[in-house]
Amino acid sequence: MFNKQYNNIVGKICVRLLHIKKRKRKVFIVLSGAQGSGKTTLTKNLKDMLSKSHKVLSLSIDDFYLSKKDRKILSDKSSQLFKTRGVPGTHNIKNIEKVIKLFKSGKKANLSIPLFSKAKDDIEKKRKNLLKFPCDFLLLEGWCNGYRGEINKSLNKPINVLEKRLDKSGIWRKNVNIFSKIYYLKIFKKADFSIFLKVPSFNKVFYWRKKQEMQIPKKYRMSSIRIKEFISYYERVTKNLLKNYQKIFNCYIIINAKHNFVKLKELK
Repeated sequence: MFNKQYNNIVGKICVRLLHIKKRKRKVFIVLSGAQGSGKTTLTKNLKDMLSKSHKVLSLSIDDFYLSKKDRKILSDKSSQLFKTRGVPGTHNIKNIEKVIKLFKSGKKANLSIPLFSKAKDDIEKKRKNLLKFPCDFLLLEGWCNGYRGEINKSLNKPINVLEKRLDKSGIWRKNVNIFSKIYYLKIFKKADFSIFLKVPSFNKVFYWRKKQEMQIPKKYRMSSIRIKEFISYYERVTKNLLKNYQKIFNCYIIINAKHNFVKLKELK
C-alpha cells in the first residue's frame, strides 16, 4: 500500500484540505470506504501530515459504538440483529453530535466519551477517551459515512443469506435505513470535505477484513466463517455506496486488487 503513488495521493488531499482551511476556521473531514479498505491508515497519515502545522483530532465512527447492554435494548425493541455492532443504529449518535458541535464552536474544552473495545465488543468500564478542543481539523472515518439510505421498495428483497434467514420481515434493514438517514443529516451533511475509498468489489472485503483480524489477539479473533457472517451485515450499505459514491463525495481514491491506491479523482 505504501508506495510513491500512495504518498502523492495523501499529499494532494492535504493540499486541498489546507486550501479549504484558508477560508474556513474549522474543517470537518469525513472518510468512508468498505471494511479493510485502508480508512484508518489513511486517516492516520493525513493527521500526521496536517499536524505539522495544525491541531488535528482524528476519530472513527467505531469509537462511538453502543455498549452490549444498549444494543440488547435496541434489539429487544426492533430486531435481534442489532446485537451485532456495525450498522447505523449501533452507534451513540448523540456523542458524535457533541464532538462535531464542540469542534465547530472553537471553544477550549475537554470532552470525555466512553472507550469501546473491539476485542471485548463492549465499552470499557473504567477507561474513557478524553478529547481536547479546540483543534483545526476533525477527521472522522467510518465504513457507512455518506450512506443516505434506499427507497423502501428496494428493501423488500433480501440480498444475502443473513437477510433471508434472520430478517424475514425486513424490520432490521428498514430500521437500518431509517438510522442511515439520521446519520447522513447529523454527521455527513455537516462535513466540509468528504473522501471515499473505492475498493474493486465487495468480494475483496472478506480477504481484507480477514487480514485486519490477524492484528487482534488470537483469543479474540473471528474464524473465517464468522467473518463472512459478520461482513454480511455490512453488505447492503457497502454495495449501495460502491454504486452511488460519485453522487455523494468530494473525491474518491481508486484501490486496485492488490490493495494499492492508484488514483485520486476529484468530483466537486
